[in-house]
Amino acid sequence: MELVFSGFGIEIIKREGKFFVRYDSGETVSNMIEKEITEDEAIKAQKSEKDAYEVLLLRERRP
Repeated sequence: MELVFSGFGIEIIKREGKFFVRYDSGETVSNMIEKEITEDEAIKAQKSEKDAYEVLLLRERRP
């Protein structure tokens, strides 16, 4: 596992050639959520807080 980015309330990791975003669920008890994202989404999420938020929203809508 390689930590690619940490900021804007997210962490992007690369594991076995795939990218994953990790973020807190926002509930009372801290619960980290991890979802697979594309390389393009990983690059976008590192640009700004707004871009990171957009990537999370897009990922939540995907099955």
